[in-house]
Amino acid sequence: MKKVLLILLAVMTAAQMYAQKTLTGTITDGDTQEPIIGASVQVTGTSSGGVSDLDGHFSIVIPEGRKTVTISYVGYKSQTINIVGKSSINIMLQPSASDLDEVVVVGYGTMKRSDLTGSVASIDEKAIKEGVNTSLEQSMQGRIAGVQVMQNSGAPGGGISVQIRGISSLNGSEPLYVIDGIAQSGSSNGNSSALASINPSDITSIEVLKDASATAIYGSRASNGVVLITTKHGAKGKPKIQYEGYLGWQQMPKYLDVMNLHQYADFYNERAAIQGWSQREDYAHPELLTNGTDWQRELFSTAFMHNHSVNISGGTDDMNYSISAGYLNQDGVALGSGFDRMSIRSNFDTKVTKWLQVGTNLYYANTKQLNTFSTGSVIATALDQFPDVAPRNPDGTYAMPQTNSMSTYYTNPIFEANMRENKDNNYSVDYNVFANLTPIKGLSIRIEYGGNRGWLNNYFFQPGYTYGTTVVTSQSTRTKNMSKYTSFKQYATYDFDPCKNNHMQVMFGHEAQWGNWESLAGTRYNYISDAIHSLNPGDPKTATNSGDDGTQWSIESYFGRLNYNLLDRYLLTTTLRADGSSSFGKNNRWGWFPSVALAWRISQEKFLKNVKWINNMKLRLGWGLVGNQSVGSYAYGSTMANTATAWGPGYYPAQFPNANLKWESTRAWNVGLDLAILKNRLEFIVDWYYKDTRDLLMQAMLPSYVINNDYMGMTAPWVNRGAIRNTGIEFTANSVNIANKDWEWRTNATLSFNRNKLTKLNSDGATITGTIGTDTYTMSEVGGPVGRFYGYNVIGMFTNEADFYQKNKQGEFLLDANGNRVPVARPADETTGKMYDIAANGIWVGDYIFEDVNKDGKITSADRKYIGDPNPDFTFGLNNTLRWKNFELTLFFNGSVGGDIYNLVRQQHTNTQRYSNLMAYVSDYARVALIDPNGSPTDISNVYVTNPTTARVQRISSAGSSMNDNNRVSNRFVEDGSYLRLKTISLAWNLPKSWLAPLKLDWVQVYGNIQNLFTICGYDGYDPEIGAQGQNILLQGIDNYRYPSQRIYTFGLKVKF
Repeated sequence: MKKVLLILLAVMTAAQMYAQKTLTGTITDGDTQEPIIGASVQVTGTSSGGVSDLDGHFSIVIPEGRKTVTISYVGYKSQTINIVGKSSINIMLQPSASDLDEVVVVGYGTMKRSDLTGSVASIDEKAIKEGVNTSLEQSMQGRIAGVQVMQNSGAPGGGISVQIRGISSLNGSEPLYVIDGIAQSGSSNGNSSALASINPSDITSIEVLKDASATAIYGSRASNGVVLITTKHGAKGKPKIQYEGYLGWQQMPKYLDVMNLHQYADFYNERAAIQGWSQREDYAHPELLTNGTDWQRELFSTAFMHNHSVNISGGTDDMNYSISAGYLNQDGVALGSGFDRMSIRSNFDTKVTKWLQVGTNLYYANTKQLNTFSTGSVIATALDQFPDVAPRNPDGTYAMPQTNSMSTYYTNPIFEANMRENKDNNYSVDYNVFANLTPIKGLSIRIEYGGNRGWLNNYFFQPGYTYGTTVVTSQSTRTKNMSKYTSFKQYATYDFDPCKNNHMQVMFGHEAQWGNWESLAGTRYNYISDAIHSLNPGDPKTATNSGDDGTQWSIESYFGRLNYNLLDRYLLTTTLRADGSSSFGKNNRWGWFPSVALAWRISQEKFLKNVKWINNMKLRLGWGLVGNQSVGSYAYGSTMANTATAWGPGYYPAQFPNANLKWESTRAWNVGLDLAILKNRLEFIVDWYYKDTRDLLMQAMLPSYVINNDYMGMTAPWVNRGAIRNTGIEFTANSVNIANKDWEWRTNATLSFNRNKLTKLNSDGATITGTIGTDTYTMSEVGGPVGRFYGYNVIGMFTNEADFYQKNKQGEFLLDANGNRVPVARPADETTGKMYDIAANGIWVGDYIFEDVNKDGKITSADRKYIGDPNPDFTFGLNNTLRWKNFELTLFFNGSVGGDIYNLVRQQHTNTQRYSNLMAYVSDYARVALIDPNGSPTDISNVYVTNPTTARVQRISSAGSSMNDNNRVSNRFVEDGSYLRLKTISLAWNLPKSWLAPLKLDWVQVYGNIQNLFTICGYDGYDPEIGAQGQNILLQGIDNYRYPSQRIYTFGLKVKF
């Protein structure tokens, strides 16, 4: 019996071997003829297949009855080959300039690019890794039309603002980020980026959903756009290990021209002579002095950075995996700044049965950020400090200013940066567990449970010191916060063909999201040593603490989508989402967010079938309604506040309630055209959009006696009272200029125009101001864009007596009814309305003339006007990639045209009355002299400005003060912020594969990169890319001692094996 079984087994095995056959071949690049490593060779309709080796060779077994194989590789057009009667094939894959079969991620699913009806833009892994992008948002700058990325701070890990198609809300316009299905707000504090914890090396693609027809599926959190981020996942094949790392250094590209010691001594002596001060002995001979301390060069220096990441990925027929780890260490060019990130990511998916797949995505990150430079504005202190102060004393201790008659002291910025402590140590965990079920053909059910946990710790210490009349007490503060976010969603997608040439996809689902946060802080003073920073050694009698369990929030949602494709030419996408939010009362808790989009693939019509030079032409039209609920939990109600009383703590309502509070809503239209011609070598994408945001969420403006917050006052209620409109047009162009065996040149260009207008506020004549301290810098009102600069308009300078009186066009003085000369408007007392006198301590020659906007004959706060607009006319990006054999050169330019900058640094450091260091050109102040040397210096007719055409700043007042307030907020400090920047220049060399084969390496690339090599602009500050202070849209474009962006040089290595 055993012999019979063995014979039968041998016969069956032989029959099986006879039924199968082996297919071999080589896969090469159609342009370069170089072998392609890792291309997939799949037996069509089966899980059988393999990948090409180092030489592009493959060998696979073909099961009985199979007639075709499919060859594919990322960035190339896939091919399906008939193999009947063939045992060997040689395949040349053609690079794809515009692959319409490319799959892109959309909300709760994926789609072929050819089937898109909304405005969706993508960035692939290669573009993400061009340049030194320590934060993921930086990779989008200039690469996606309609997306404005602004670096709010150049500090390592510093804050970034992202606006998709303009400002849509007064509560912030940051988009929603969705990372492997886990949603994350784009809002952050001013010192850090929302995505600072994400390792860019982990990312394979970024999809930006720009129009409402694409974003409406995310409902109440999508009014500012949605960014979908996909991380690396494994694929079938043997394990692949990839290392990427670089070393680099950073430098300041520019320093401000402030006075050195020689210049400052000259200026000090001249000011002392004018104001009657006694001379300083050490300034008696300025020509003998050195340049003194250059505080900028003491504070800023070359800084180093290095980054490393390792990824291991692979898979089998039933399981795929990807595990990565990364580490970034970046010192800041300014003392007291730096950023570290350590991260670990793992993605697993397993096919349990034919109809069930389960998987997990897990990410852990620890970031450490040193923020001492921002405490007390170390950069401002470095510009203020006198050049005669040494950084250190001969004994090594930190030097401090000498006692002076003005009792004006500035701390030693090096002391502040080194001895103070202000650092964050944050931990975060993102997790997502999912199951994909395919019970029947065409039906896919996905269940996900995920979220994130964040632990944020801040450590602050202020050393104690005394100099002059200044006494600073030592202080230590510890702050700990914890945040929780959880999401549970289930959605089903069904693909089917109801009839011939008709395809439909229906998706519907449910999602629940909830979260909360907690905080705890403690402070103590009077430490016996600056070396001890923990809380316990501080004086227990000074201990204070605060804490909050936070407020829970939740959103429940139901959503659905229908995609319909008729004849592969006529496309329809419609979505509907219903959100219920804890931020609103029962009257308006639920919001409904529909969208509809149509597309017509004109190139598929018969009348264009014979037009071979048109490869794709698609017209898109979309409309959608999205919402915003960024007001905090239970904003419709009133929480309780407490205060100490003689009988113990007392409680009272902290806020006026508003039971009718409802969602912000944005209605948006989009019209787009996609065009690819000349074998996809030229691609053009044009979009026009119109966004109308209504029911803006803001706090009501109530009289101060109603909302007196100084003592037991209730805050104003949240109301829906405003509207904003954005319109714009976007252009994207991609081209393959040259493509042959040795040469390739590709160009990508973007151009974006956006116009923003505030169309409604909570009352007639209402305005919204942007303030820093007590000064108003921006104002927004109905009919104009948000955040325009607001101040006085300088129209000239008083240079002699005649300038104080009005003249006609012929230069003749205007006279009043009594025959007296009509005075030019001068600043007046805001209370009495009386103009200040023409006098040395009032208004005098050498003072600026301000425009009398309301023509009432005097200058008051009513004469302020709009003096600039930080919103650019347009932004652009231009990327060129040139390849010659194994070398690749990338040049990426980006820029902005038309946006203004308010140079607050120049405002502070051009005040001739200010006792601090100043800009070097302040020495060209308006010099006042006597017409008759023997005449009176207080007679306006006997004084004049000797340098009226060359004076760069106002006079030095002989009285020590001037009622003209020459350095008030005015157009003097508004500058053109237009710039063109070579953002990235990179040269890479892929080592020949023949060199790598003996080393068993698949791919090795070495490269050099320079970021921010040069910037062409007319701005007088450090950097024209200012951003928004603390992501506050009302404070865009104000250079308030912003940490400058640095020039970065890196050398890197990429290895795959």
